[in-house]
Amino acid sequence: MRDLLGSLFFMRNILLFLIAILPLSAFSQKVDFNSAMEDGILAIAEVRLNDLDNILKMERRTNPDNVVPDYLESAALSIRAFFVEDEAWLESKEERLDHLFDRVSNLPDSEPYKNVFLAEMSLGMAGAHGKFKHNVKAAWAFYKAYNLLSDNLEEHPNFIPTLIPFGVLQTAVGALPSDYKSIASLFGFEGNIEEGLKMIRKAYYYSLADPKLKFHQNYFAYVYSYVNFELDTEEQVSLHTLGINVEGSTFFVYLEAQQLLSQGDASASLELLMKRPQGPSYLNIPFFDYYTGKVALMVDREEAKKQLERFLKESRDKEHRKSAYRYLAWYHLLKGEQQAAEAYRQKILSEPVTLTGSDKQALVEAQRGFNSYLIKARLNFDAGRYSNVVQDLRPGIINKHCKEPWEFQEYHYRRARALQELGLRDEAIKSFNESLKYQSPISFSLANSTLQLALLFEEKGNWSKSRDLFKAALVLEDYPFHEGIQQKAKAGLARLP
Repeated sequence: MRDLLGSLFFMRNILLFLIAILPLSAFSQKVDFNSAMEDGILAIAEVRLNDLDNILKMERRTNPDNVVPDYLESAALSIRAFFVEDEAWLESKEERLDHLFDRVSNLPDSEPYKNVFLAEMSLGMAGAHGKFKHNVKAAWAFYKAYNLLSDNLEEHPNFIPTLIPFGVLQTAVGALPSDYKSIASLFGFEGNIEEGLKMIRKAYYYSLADPKLKFHQNYFAYVYSYVNFELDTEEQVSLHTLGINVEGSTFFVYLEAQQLLSQGDASASLELLMKRPQGPSYLNIPFFDYYTGKVALMVDREEAKKQLERFLKESRDKEHRKSAYRYLAWYHLLKGEQQAAEAYRQKILSEPVTLTGSDKQALVEAQRGFNSYLIKARLNFDAGRYSNVVQDLRPGIINKHCKEPWEFQEYHYRRARALQELGLRDEAIKSFNESLKYQSPISFSLANSTLQLALLFEEKGNWSKSRDLFKAALVLEDYPFHEGIQQKAKAGLARLP
């Protein structure tokens, strides 16, 4: 009995000791950006997620108190949920994501990376939940991120890594279209586009100058390029010009390809997309097949068909399916295969509704019917063949190809955009104004005509006219891709003196 009591007493003291040191062991967690973690962030950028798993396992064995693996694993899970997996997969990973979040939460409050990591993990979860319309969870995660970064900026005002995610939130919230602004205001969100851009710019250039920020350099460069591209700012930079190895990462390739396409170089965009990292070592992301097919339709229609069919076969996602069917309908329409084109049009009409702008636009086009003449002009424009567009859309033949108001609207808009890209500003203004004569339907063509006119008058220094047009663009709502137009209109208003 004495031995038993002695053993119990010993065990009780051991238990008390363990309880006593538990908080100390939790707070011994640290942030260690070692070479293995640099390999881990590279594996995420290149979506080599199996390699990432091995890197994280080794780091956890050799450096168990380091929470950087938890941060990186959460990022990888969020990427996979957003780009590849279905709703059931995300639900199966929620417990793991919460565990990783709790692990990082055990960092001491004095560690400035604590709130940055937690905020970025929250944003990743917000994106994943938002994709599957888990709106309450997405909003709550977004709210946490905003508050964590606000607190960090106040408590550690000179901590540069705070500036990237907080700068993104500033620009995103500041550029929210009006139908989302009221929702954001309920959470107390305030945004400032110019301040956000300054934060992102500052963080990137500090990452070049401070060796301690080397770990973040590629990520900061990506955000710096992406935000300026999305908001169509004067400070357009690309990953290539920033010296980043673009071809090493599918995400870098995607951004660079978008920029090349916006410059009218569809051939270079497709060539880059075809070189994106693929194979057994890389996570297969069907979305990039969809985007490659979209670009290929402008320069290599057979490759477009191949990529789009592969996307439809391999994607578990409902998003972009309507749009993929639309591009396949175009493929057959341009080959004169009316029956096949009609079959794809019917698929668009029967596919479940999504919130994606490309799917909304595909549905609008399928409901009103396709105009092969305008489709050809659109593909020529997107490929940078502006002179062909101006020639094909010469004013004398408009009545031959257009009957409905949306067709006249699109005709003048597409011609105006081509003239604008050719540097013929005054002629472009005339064509945009012709498009604005058709105020119904409210469409991307109508709204972007308004936005582009605002930009042209801004270039001319006619800020009063430009301001009126930016405001007019903000009034137009409830058409596909209105979020992007309204973001750019808000950014334009913020720029004007």
